[in-house]
Amino acid sequence: MLLAQAPVMAAGNTANISMADKPVRIIRGTAVYKAGIGVLAQKDDIVETGGAGTQLEVSPDLIMALGPDTRVYLNNIGADAQSRTELVLLKGWVKVMSKGTGAAKRIIVTSPAIKVAVDSGSSIVRTAADKGEMFAEEGTQIVSDVDERGKAGADTKVNREQFAMNNVGQGLKILPRPAKDFLAEMPVAFRDPVTPAPDRLKGARVPPSRERDADFADVEPWLNNNLALKKSMVSRFMPRIKDANFRKQLDEQLGQSAEWKTILHPPPPKETAKPQPAGTATQASTSAPRPATAPAPAPVATPVIKY
Repeated sequence: MLLAQAPVMAAGNTANISMADKPVRIIRGTAVYKAGIGVLAQKDDIVETGGAGTQLEVSPDLIMALGPDTRVYLNNIGADAQSRTELVLLKGWVKVMSKGTGAAKRIIVTSPAIKVAVDSGSSIVRTAADKGEMFAEEGTQIVSDVDERGKAGADTKVNREQFAMNNVGQGLKILPRPAKDFLAEMPVAFRDPVTPAPDRLKGARVPPSRERDADFADVEPWLNNNLALKKSMVSRFMPRIKDANFRKQLDEQLGQSAEWKTILHPPPPKETAKPQPAGTATQASTSAPRPATAPAPAPVATPVIKY
């Protein structure tokens, strides 16, 4: 039996899954796919790891390593000298490496609490609950805090081996070294430099295999956050409300939100005046005006005759 396969973009808009100890999950469009080494992740893919990490390579000079139990959205993948690679880290860990200069070498990582721009060097970023953290492993990076509304603050330079953190609502803090819990919980593989996989260009390209339509539980974190990305997710997953179970869970969780209320509970249509049948006119418009009625004459007093 042939497996349903996802459409694949041109190679310039993709990132090769070059390392994966276990299959990863990709949400492409409104469907869930299973992917392993050799699959090309593409723009707008949601990539999720389970018990093991994975590595995505845009080129030998631009690599993204994902830790276990991590969720990222590939907002853009640099395909030319003028575009950059952007990803949203909703949960977990990512280590990014970029070599060289220019827009095409820049990687931007946005999370609900912190935003990091890496032009040259490598950084480790973690998102957990309402906290965002970043360690500048190599090079000087640009970091800004992200507030409750998803708005990024002022850019701040973070030098090599410095540590930046933001608990939403508390503002960005720069420390001379990483926090102890950050180092203790960091994936072991992130202790080593990020390098291209030896067989990056040798393995055959493998399409991901389609498993099923996305359930509400699959996409709920992407529909319920403080990032601007949430708006595009509404239009993306709107077709899934045709599924009764998806719609029911969506309504229970987000039915009264600004994004979904009018979609799930549209206001009743305004009542309009019913058109009159042709040739029929209202009494007011067709009745001839009645002539004014003359007042009744006053009664004439009858004279009384006395004898």
